[in-house]
Amino acid sequence: MIAFHLFWRPIYRYGIFYFISFIIGYLFLVFLSKKGYFRQYPMLQNILSHHLETLLTFLILGVIVWGRLGYILIYRLPYYLEHLSEIFEVWKGGMSFIGGWLGLITSMFIFRHKYKLSWREFFLLFDCLFVIVPLGIFFGRLGNYLNQELYWIAIQNVCFGWWCLPSQVIEALKNIGIAHVYPLVDDILRVNTNALSMVFEGIVLLIIEVSLFVKQIKKLIFQPGKITAIFLIWYSFVRFRLEYLRQDSQSEFIGIFTRSQWVFIVSFLVWVWIMVFMKKKKCLKWLKKND
Repeated sequence: MIAFHLFWRPIYRYGIFYFISFIIGYLFLVFLSKKGYFRQYPMLQNILSHHLETLLTFLILGVIVWGRLGYILIYRLPYYLEHLSEIFEVWKGGMSFIGGWLGLITSMFIFRHKYKLSWREFFLLFDCLFVIVPLGIFFGRLGNYLNQELYWIAIQNVCFGWWCLPSQVIEALKNIGIAHVYPLVDDILRVNTNALSMVFEGIVLLIIEVSLFVKQIKKLIFQPGKITAIFLIWYSFVRFRLEYLRQDSQSEFIGIFTRSQWVFIVSFLVWVWIMVFMKKKKCLKWLKKND
């Protein structure tokens, strides 16, 4: 949706939220640079002090290009094959976390190769980024809500076995915004899981990540990759659960789960395994050997 016009050009709310997210991320990294928390890691400190603009460019390109590509391929390929001119209209919404995550990985590996970061510094840089990623998710879901996209199933279809939500519960959910009508879609009262996503993928995860980071900063004992792994474990779990409520996911079941759910099952298992591996001495020896 259009927020306002600037020199007769429409400025979209979705684009504003992305801009705000990247600016907050940039300011957070500037803050880390000035505090000098990573002086024991000279290459990482050098990146934070002198190459943040380059890092931000890599991240923006990776997240936006792959995020858009992931959304098109996973969710709406038939539509965009018929409307090729709309593929580049990112400012109108339509981004995929899975695609954005792949873009982030790709751009970060290229960045690591360019600046010769050790693996330990590379994982620590990932951790710094994922401290504030939940804030970006919060703004992204707010944009989805305002754009009336990624809407969810009708509230009366939310059942647990034989038990469905009574009218009193539905009315209470409507009063607190969990049940919502998307007027540009239809007049059906739907589950507002964009709001649920903002809470559980955004606010709750932000509190977890910031708490872990502050704990490491206070002790100046860093565990490379831990913050990233915990983020992806939690996110995979929450997204797996919320996929049951997404209207667009109900038509893409592969067996007993949706296409997205299979991705998040694999992601959850992989990152749990990585968390277990990170606690072993073999991992620490490998990091030291490859520094």
